Amino acid sequence: MPATTELGIKLMSLNMLLENETDPVVWRGPVIGGTVKQFWTDVFWGDLDYLFIDMPPGTGDGPLTVFQSVPVNGAVIVTTPQDLVAMIVAKSVNMARKMNIPTLGIVENMSYLVCPDCGKKISVFGESKAREIADAFCIPAFASLPLDPAFVAMCDRGEIEKADTSLVEDIIKVL
Repeated sequence: MPATTELGIKLMSLNMLLENETDPVVWRGPVIGGTVKQFWTDVFWGDLDYLFIDMPPGTGDGPLTVFQSVPVNGAVIVTTPQDLVAMIVAKSVNMARKMNIPTLGIVENMSYLVCPDCGKKISVFGESKAREIADAFCIPAFASLPLDPAFVAMCDRGEIEKADTSLVEDIIKVL
């Protein structure tokens, strides 16, 4: 049975099954793939409007297993502003395309920090390349999220679903 948040969102994570939350999961691809399949086939989700699957970055066994085993309607690529990450995003988009999975949008985390004194946006990790990537791949939606200490605190308290979604409305519209 998945855990259910205060507002009714169902969650399942491998970390929820570990004896110790700090235990590493040192598994090879086939075991990870089998676990991913079990989350889809053996967890009683009940009626769902959406099922979001958070995968590790890149194009490894996790994403491949999901794309081959779960009826995926689309992918949202999450990135950060560093130049090297742009290459990983391109690989992820290209993998999704090879698997006939549409990329619905790109969300860039930690795009900037808003100065609490003057309100100026500061690009802590360099200038964003996400819009250029979205345009180059004709990806319809894009969102840029700031580094926000209040948001981080909300996540740490397990209250992510209470967050303001206005910054990701373009992504939500295509879902």
